[in-house]
Formats: sequence, C-alpha cells, structure tokens
Amino acid sequence: MDIVIEDGMCFIDGKFVRANVGIRDGRIEYVGRDDLKGEIKINAKDKMVIPGIFNAHTHLAMTLFRGYAEDLPLKEWLEEKIWKVERKLDSKDVYWGSLLGILEMLKTGTTAFSDLYIHMDEVARAVCESGIRAVLSYGMADRGDELKAKRELEIGLEFVKRWNGGRIKAIFGPHAPYTCTPEFLKKVKTIANEMKTNVHIHVSETKWEVEHVKSIYGKTPIRLLDDIGFLDERTVIAHAIWLDEEEMRILRDRNVSVVHCPISNLKLASGIARVKDMHDLGINVCLGTDGASSNNTYNMFEEMKMTSLLQKVVTGKADALKASEVLKMATENGYKAYGLRGGRIEKGYLADLVLIDMKRENYTPIYDPLHSLIYASYGCEVSHVIVDGEIIIEDGIVVTLDEDKIIDRVESLKEKFIED
Repeated sequence: MDIVIEDGMCFIDGKFVRANVGIRDGRIEYVGRDDLKGEIKINAKDKMVIPGIFNAHTHLAMTLFRGYAEDLPLKEWLEEKIWKVERKLDSKDVYWGSLLGILEMLKTGTTAFSDLYIHMDEVARAVCESGIRAVLSYGMADRGDELKAKRELEIGLEFVKRWNGGRIKAIFGPHAPYTCTPEFLKKVKTIANEMKTNVHIHVSETKWEVEHVKSIYGKTPIRLLDDIGFLDERTVIAHAIWLDEEEMRILRDRNVSVVHCPISNLKLASGIARVKDMHDLGINVCLGTDGASSNNTYNMFEEMKMTSLLQKVVTGKADALKASEVLKMATENGYKAYGLRGGRIEKGYLADLVLIDMKRENYTPIYDPLHSLIYASYGCEVSHVIVDGEIIIEDGIVVTLDEDKIIDRVESLKEKFIED
C-alpha cells in the first residue's frame, strides 16, 4: 500500500466503525481489520476518518470580496456591488483569490469542489499547484446578445477541451435562466451532451428570479429548462429554493442533482430550500458554500450543521434529516452529482479522505462520533487531508501551499477594490 490508515473511527455505510484503510494508486484498495503494510502509516486511533467533503457550488476567487458587500439582497448585491467590482478583476487576482479559497477549503476538510467563475485558467492553475480535486466551469451569460453568445460558447468549449483530465473535470457553466436565453442554454446543453459532460447552473435562487423569468417566458425557470431539454442526470442546479411540488417531481424524474447553499441563502435573504422534501422524493441533494462574498467562509462543517437545523425548523420535526444523511449530502452526493466515484470509504473509490482529531474540548464527551461531527465541529479539528492518494494536509499543515504568502498577497490586493 502507498498509505495505510490504522485503527481509525471510519464512517462506513452510514455509521462510524473501527477499521484500517489501505490506499494504492489514488484509490482505496482495502477497508477492514487486517494488518496492512504500507510506505506511509498514519495512526488514527484518536481520529475520525470520513470520506472527502465535496463543496458542490462555489465562486472560489470571491474570497477577494469577503466582507465587501454586506447586508444586501441578491439583486442589489449583484447589480450594485459585485458585478461592478468584478470588472476590476484580472487573471492574477483570480489566481491568488483561488489559492486562498483552496487553502481555506483544505484546512476545513474539503477535498473537491465545483467552481463557476471567470478567468478559469487561473483557477485551474491554482488547483494543479495545490493538489485538491475540482470540477471547473467558465461562467457563461449571453444576455440576449448573439455575438456575445458565440464568444461565450467558444470560451467555455475551449476551457473544457484544455483542462479536462486528471484531478480536474472541466464542464459547462451557464449562469442562470435570467442571464442566458433559452436558445443559448439549448446550445450549451447540446454541446455538453455531445461531450458527455455536466452542466452547472443557478436556478430559482430568489422569488424575484422566478417572477422575472415568468414575466418574460410565461413559465418558471424549472419548467422553462425542462421544456428546452436542459434537465437530465448530468445537470446540477444550485439553490432551487423557490420550487413547487410539480417542479420537484420534474427534478426527480429527470435525475437532476441539487446543490443546497444554506448560509449564503440566509445571508442574502433568498429563502430556505425544501431540502427535506427533495430528499424524501429521492433527489440527489448535495451541499455547497456559494462564494465567500455571500457566506463568508468555505467551511463545509458550517453548511452541514445549518442544513440540519434549518430543516428541523421549517418542518417542525427535530428528526427531519438524520446526521448520517447530512454527511452523505456533503460527501458522496457531491461526487455523484458530477459523475465522480468518490465520497465513500469503500474499495475502488477515489482516495479522497479526511482525518479529524477526536480529542478536542468541543467534542468531549463523545457518545456518538457522527453527532459530534455534525453538530460540534468548527473545521479546525481536521488533522490530515488526502486527495487522489496524496497527503495534502499533515498534522494540520498544508504541505503544498505557502499559507503566509497567500494570505499576505490577498490582503494587499484589497486596495484595488476599495471604492473611491
């Protein structure tokens, strides 16, 4: 074995059990109680071992705007602040902002993420240097302009061709039904189908969006997308807050995956998604943070806890979602949404794993590691992160990145974005 994790408290089939895990050639080779020989051995006696966490919806370089636009609803936040300041971004800014986001994600146990943004070559470069896994898409929007539509498609297609492979899965990322015309969305989906890859899109994030799309096309965003053949098992939609019963059934019948971003949705007063209902229907629900400017962190432990708590409140049922179901949303479901065989501690799966120190004051006493993990974690308990069979964090230290250099560089960049 390349790496052996010994005697860890491992999350397997919905519960924590003691096991040894063997890793070879980027995959999990063995899970069980047999003694294993390996080049590297990690004593996990006092650690939880969980599948890699998948942040299924981000705008990574928006770390640059963390704290920049606060206490605003989505429409004003975008139109009056974010879209304006993004015009000042250049590729180097996105590179450093992405490194900072990756640093934060790795240190809080995220092994893979899906990003939809601009200057995506620089995001890909940051991914390659850091060792994390990523699903990347150029954020396209035609806004009814035929020339712009042609160029956006060219950029998106060139990006997919250039970067798809290895730890990067490059896909298509049309922004939303209110920034992309149905004709443009059909073209994007046709190309994605021909290449047998995914599309990722914002849908029904706000009540305003739903009413706006209805006023133009006479139907809700979900019904519009369904009518043009956009929805299928390779479609991943972010947010999906303002849905009715029929729309949820459409998503289920088309095998669409949904990314729930609870903290961003709350911060922008967008609403609370009906996660319990979607889960009960059999929809593949995964979790994401959205961008750091609307969250303001990339800490998926916060999203897990908030997902559970919100569904308890909106349903009036304390057992609305089990802790094991929430952890699955943050791990296996994210990998599944993007067609990756990860998120489980099982032979043959991607060797993306996280080790968490159990000897912490916030966990003590531990009656059930699962409940301690979901309801008492800060994220700083992460001791080791393994991605693609390589140790990226060892004893809390990121071994692939210069933390101080990244933090200092991004702090210096903020002067560029401060308004006169």
